[in-house]
Amino acid sequence: MRISVSEAVRQLEARGLLERERHDHSERVIEHVGHLLGRELPADLVSFYRERIARLGGFYAQTPEWNDRMGWRSPDSLVTELLLADAVPLFGDGCGNLYGLDISPGVEAPAVYFFDHERSYEKPEWAAGSSLGAFLLLLADSDRANAEHWPSRWELKIDPDIERCPRAPAIWATA
Repeated sequence: MRISVSEAVRQLEARGLLERERHDHSERVIEHVGHLLGRELPADLVSFYRERIARLGGFYAQTPEWNDRMGWRSPDSLVTELLLADAVPLFGDGCGNLYGLDISPGVEAPAVYFFDHERSYEKPEWAAGSSLGAFLLLLADSDRANAEHWPSRWELKIDPDIERCPRAPAIWATA
């Protein structure tokens, strides 16, 4: 079962967990990111940018910021940080690590992965969601799951396909 970005956003907004950017610069962001990455953006990433997500719980979106007076307020590296690993950053964890969407050529339904800054973002460490929509729901519950000591593999209830991500295993399968 694949959940769309817009459906995940609807659920998260209803729970009061989502904060949006005040101004809609999404089309400008989509064009800018496509130019920086030098490729067509996956449909889920386009949907993500169109939803204007600024924050999800305690996690801030890694979205380029445009200001009508100053132009781009964020450095290009905000988007290109994971390019060598064929991914684009979505959220930071507050400690330098990133969650990034797979943009490998030929991937139709890209997964989201966790990238460790201590390993220079070389490759994905573990799967964070089998799709961008599922990832948003998982990220929203991650701090609560840790605080409340949810059982191992709680993620499977939200994202039953997380163990099928091709580039890295689910977090419980990492060594």
